[in-house]
Order: sequence, then C-alpha cells, then structure tokens
Amino acid sequence: MTSDTEFRSGEQEVLKLLEECAELRRTLKVISAQVGRMENRVKRAFPAVTEKLQERQKRSLDKDSLVSPEEALAEFDGIVSLASSGQTEQAEQALRHKSASELRAMAKELGITFPKSKPSVNAMREAIFGKVRESILLTRHSPRGA
Repeated sequence: MTSDTEFRSGEQEVLKLLEECAELRRTLKVISAQVGRMENRVKRAFPAVTEKLQERQKRSLDKDSLVSPEEALAEFDGIVSLASSGQTEQAEQALRHKSASELRAMAKELGITFPKSKPSVNAMREAIFGKVRESILLTRHSPRGA
C-alpha cells in the first residue's frame, strides 16, 4: 500500500484539515484584496456614479426607519416616566408593542451598541429597558436645580 491509499489516523486527518483551512484562508484573503482593488478602481474611474449609488443606499437606509430621532427619544422619555412612576409593567408593555425598526431607532439614539449587526428584538428591548433603569437611577441620585 502507498501512503495515499492507507487510512489516516485522527491526528493526521486533523492536520490535513487544518492545512486545507489555512489554504482556503489565504485564497479568500487574495480574493478580498482583489475585490477591494477593483472597487477602488471603479470609484476612481466613475466618481459620479459611485456618489449616486452611495446617496441611493443612504436614502434607502433612512427610509427603513420610519421614526425620527426626536420621536425615538420622546418615546424613550415616555417609557422612563412610566417606569419612574412605578408603572414598570406598563413601561415594559410599551416596549413590547414597538416594532423592530422603532426599537432599532431608539437604541441608536440612546447610543446602545450590539455585538451582532442585526440584534434580536428581545436583545434590543432588554438593552433599552436597561437604559430606562439607568436613567431612573441617575435622576434619583443627581440633584436637579442645585
């Protein structure tokens, strides 16, 4: 039997797989670099078209959020006032009735960041309610008008 036809041990198989992974990683790095160079060349060759495309993408992102930043902050303030007056259940209920885009807009205005690019609705609700509790604690412990 030759070395190609005999069975590999588990350790040999793992080493072979790791070599293949490293080779794929190098290939992907080369492809990514090539795509980046192509994008830069296109941007330099066609600046007007590139600018139009960027504006179109920005407008589509703005349309996704139907809630303005001011509205998002006003809704947050309303939830904070509910929670601070002892109506915690109603405050949580108000957050449960918000859509994902409303929660995303509110989280963005509050400066909440998430490890994932698309967090779950529950993760956004929990993070926003954490900010509600933080806001209540800060208003209780900071003297106003002093």
